[in-house]
Amino acid sequence: MKYQQRLQVAVRERLRKLMTAPFSSAGHEVHLAVTWINSQPALKGLLEEAARAEPGVDQERFRAGLTRGAEFLWPSRTEEGRATLIWDLMQAIAGAEADDPSIGWRTASGYSTQKRHQDSWREFAEDILQPLFDFLSERVGAESSTLHTLERYRTRIEWFDREELFARFEADRTNGEEVYNLDLQRFLFLEGDHITHAKPRSASGEADLIGDLDGHDPLVCDGKIFDGHGRGKGYLVKGLHQIVKYAHDYGQHTAYLVIYNITDKLLELPTNGSPDAWPPYTELSGVRIYFIHVRVLPPTTTASKAGKATRVTLTHDDLTNPDTT
Repeated sequence: MKYQQRLQVAVRERLRKLMTAPFSSAGHEVHLAVTWINSQPALKGLLEEAARAEPGVDQERFRAGLTRGAEFLWPSRTEEGRATLIWDLMQAIAGAEADDPSIGWRTASGYSTQKRHQDSWREFAEDILQPLFDFLSERVGAESSTLHTLERYRTRIEWFDREELFARFEADRTNGEEVYNLDLQRFLFLEGDHITHAKPRSASGEADLIGDLDGHDPLVCDGKIFDGHGRGKGYLVKGLHQIVKYAHDYGQHTAYLVIYNITDKLLELPTNGSPDAWPPYTELSGVRIYFIHVRVLPPTTTASKAGKATRVTLTHDDLTNPDTT
């Protein structure tokens, strides 16, 4: 969770640097901001999702509106579309800045009616650039909130409730996956205020858990058992492809796959993000899927006596192949 929190702080700091930059170096500061955003996979993913959410926003109309000869109106209809307009503009400024160092403050002067260049740049940064950073900060925060709830769920199971839930699983292995998913559903409601629906219908079948269906931003969450045999790597990969279809059905670009590991094996999952950031995630068909790995098998001995654990590794190649064994 600290990764998301640090990223939010860094986004706000980048905005501060833009708004306080001397007008003469405004274009260079935009270049630095664009370079930094491009180095953050999470932010790049959000911007790629935004571009897909409202494709075809009118950049020419937007740029024309940034001159005093035209009334300024946002030509977008969504926050995603507005973010896309700003991001494309910032990339254009950054790309031209090396050959035209004054492009930053000249763009601002075309928009602002302020007499001083510094005041023009401040007004432009506040009116035109700030909404992008607000968008990124909010989306990182919302993502962080859901992940924080799921992290708390993982911790609760591994620290306190392994034995109880595993006993219920053992008593009804045929429906064992449902034992864990119903427990997750209850936790999401009590701790995350997500009103989830068990196995709702969609065009792709029945998802184990999808929340807030009546709201603006449905939660797409699916839970799968990993037993290393009949429900091994291939079962997880098929579950991944199912959840991508559910996300498409509900118009979502983010989903969560909770993996209940009922073995003593170490499950290694690939990630498109920073290797040291939790949780790992992959991006497939326009959807970012976070992996929430929960060790649900009660320990039978102490860690010092258990010996070296067997590792099971899922690769990016495995994830793109539903027939993985």
